[in-house]
Order: sequence, then structure tokens, then C-alpha cells
Amino acid sequence: MAVILFNLDFLTITRFFDGQDGCVLVFLTMTMNNTTKSIILGCSAVAASVASASAEIQTEINTGYHSIYEFRGVDFGDNLVTTSIDASTEIAPGLSLSAGVWYGDSNSNNSNRHFEELDLYFSLTKSYERFDVSVGYTHYGFIGGLSENNTSEWFIGASTDLGRGVGLSLNFYRDLDAFEGSYIEAEFTKSYTAFDNVAIDLAAGISYSDGYNSDTNGRSLNGLNSYYISASSPWEIGKGVVMTPYLKFVVADSELASGEDGESNNLLLGGVSFSYAF
Repeated sequence: MAVILFNLDFLTITRFFDGQDGCVLVFLTMTMNNTTKSIILGCSAVAASVASASAEIQTEINTGYHSIYEFRGVDFGDNLVTTSIDASTEIAPGLSLSAGVWYGDSNSNNSNRHFEELDLYFSLTKSYERFDVSVGYTHYGFIGGLSENNTSEWFIGASTDLGRGVGLSLNFYRDLDAFEGSYIEAEFTKSYTAFDNVAIDLAAGISYSDGYNSDTNGRSLNGLNSYYISASSPWEIGKGVVMTPYLKFVVADSELASGEDGESNNLLLGGVSFSYAF
């Protein structure tokens, strides 16, 4: 029994139950340049009744304000307001599918005019005993006469929980349309409880650009992109409603055109988000 879980013109995700072997297979099928390739993303031995059962869908709505629209080390505007809806479900034991929509509206700065952005994305995550592996796709859409900047990317990443609130992750992103560059980011996280049961989440990361961002001379940057540190504190302010203020400091490599003036500038930003999960 085959069930199509996700479908675009060039990409399809299908779940197939093999009754003979009692195995749920999940296929990722991509068609590019008139060539079709299929990859088995997961196989789990389960009973047929479990495979055909409707999985629970978890949904989260998020809205927030950010003093700077910082994306991968670069300042794209001021006073960013965002709204997103995300949904996830387990499609086989240890294999989950997530999808979402993200909308952003930011003010202009010296190098970027006011624009609106609408992104669509999905990912598949396979959980193993000690780590998770994810693959996914994002389409970046720009509204208001900026559709020529539309682009898309795929990514693959791995993360692990080292215990005591410590996590590590490594992600690789590849642009498919605008400039065919790659971006790599490694992140270390630490979560703990301080004061009177106040949760604090810390993160530190480093990133590398392979033709992804631009350097201060207007050419493609091939090398170190930026470092960053951030701190956030989630507060449950109502049933299922969480408020999370944060601060982030980005240290740009001397060659990265990170600032609104096209120069290499460090960025200090902050904001707050509100989320509701159901």
C-alpha cells in the first residue's frame, strides 16, 4: 500500500508498506534534468495496522519581533516581524515529517528596501539511538516586485544530545536557483535552569560560506563566514503559550559583507517570540 505524503513538480515523498516483510519504506523521489532518482529514507518493521493508522499531528504557531533581520550572518533589514505555522507527525517508527510556512515583514535599511517574504519548507528526520539525521527543502519567496530573488535550497544535517542539556549539530545547505552556493554551520547548545526555575538556553556557532554570501568586494565569499553566540529564556505565560526573549551577537569574518553598508560589521540583535503548541 503506497501513500503520497508530499508532492511537488520535481519532488515526491511516498510511504509504502511491504506486507511480506512487514516493513514501512519511505521513498524520496527527485526529478532534475530529466533524471529521476529515488532514495530510501527509512524502513521500520511494524504491524500493518500500525502502518495504516493515522498518526498524531503536532502543530505550533509562532509570531515574533526581531530588531534586525539577520540571516546567516548578514543584515537584511530592521524591525522584522514574523509569523509561522509548523506541523509534524511520525510517519514510521523513528521517522518524522515536518512542514511549515514562514512570513516575514522587515523595514528598509541603507542597503535593503522594505520587503515581505513567504517561505515554504519541509524536512524528514530519522532518529537513532544517539543522534538524529534530517534532510529537507525550503523555498524562499519574496513579495512586492522582488520575485526575481526567489530561490530554493535543500539541506542535510545531524544532531546529538550529549546529556546534561548539551547538544551538538552540523548542517549543510545548498542553494538550487539564485547562486548555487553552499553554507555550513556547526552549533553547540547548552540548556539549564537558573535562579527560581528560570530556563536559559545558550548557543554558540561557527559558519562557512562556499560561494553562498558575498565578500566586501562584491564577489562570492569562499571561507569563514561568521561566529555567533546567543541566549534565550522561554517562559510559559499561559496554557500552551510560551514567550521567549533573546539576544544574539554575530562576529563577522573580515571578508564577509555583513553590514547594511556592504562592509564587514558585527551585529547585535534581540527580540521576542510567542508560540502556541497544540
